[in-house]
Amino acid sequence: MMASFKTPLAMIVHPTDVAAAGTLAFAHALDLALTAKSQLCLLHVRGESDAPPGKSEFPHVRDVLASWEKLDKDAPPAFIEKELGLRVSSVSVPARNARTGILDFLEDHPCDLVVLATHAHKGLTHWFDVSVQQKVLRKARVMSLFLREGAKGFVNPRTGALALNKVLVPIDDHPDCLSALGRIEAMVKLVSPAVDIRLLHVGERAPNLIDERGKSLGRPVLIRKGPVVEAILKAARDLRVDLIAMPTAGRHGLIDAVRGSTTARVLDDARWPLLTVPMG
Repeated sequence: MMASFKTPLAMIVHPTDVAAAGTLAFAHALDLALTAKSQLCLLHVRGESDAPPGKSEFPHVRDVLASWEKLDKDAPPAFIEKELGLRVSSVSVPARNARTGILDFLEDHPCDLVVLATHAHKGLTHWFDVSVQQKVLRKARVMSLFLREGAKGFVNPRTGALALNKVLVPIDDHPDCLSALGRIEAMVKLVSPAVDIRLLHVGERAPNLIDERGKSLGRPVLIRKGPVVEAILKAARDLRVDLIAMPTAGRHGLIDAVRGSTTARVLDDARWPLLTVPMG
């Protein structure tokens, strides 16, 4: 039996700016928060010498919700929470670069999910291109959803329709893999209760996943052989999944998804949304 998680998406953080306000990542952050009745924090990282922006009443949020036919176009800002159960906040923080601003914010403001846009070129990322203080990285152990601009997501940005039907979860024999799997299952079933979660292991035989009572999980695991990244991507294509969700074993959570790991290589090459979930 999987562990239970009562509020897997109480707080969602989406780093954004005015230019990126209509992106695929924004649509996913907004729709997930709307579906889960979460608090959505829109995080803008500005230059250290830049003045903070004026007070926002989330006009873009209201415009998108109106285009999705979730809210009347003339509804006051208070109706976002009153009518839809969605709490929205906007935070602007000064920092020397986006990467540092995001990680510093996460250190002081724990959340359940970070939704980030990535770009088509290799390597991700302007977000995490140089070293960051280790004390910051250790605390950024949150689930992270990466959306590539121009790729297909599981939320339609024009209509807000959410279609999360099949999720691929690559697993290994790490002892904490089961806890990450529990978090993945809690999140995706919160927003799509009928979702089909497929487990994948690249190797000779499936790992024996043991629950907290010492019993085998007993779930079917798809076996593939060959280079790990290529096998994961081929399975995603063959199964026509909507999302790849990967437990990450490193100590630094968010940063492990974008540096030198199997997850980073999948992120570089995948054309699907990628959810990373720290183990432990």
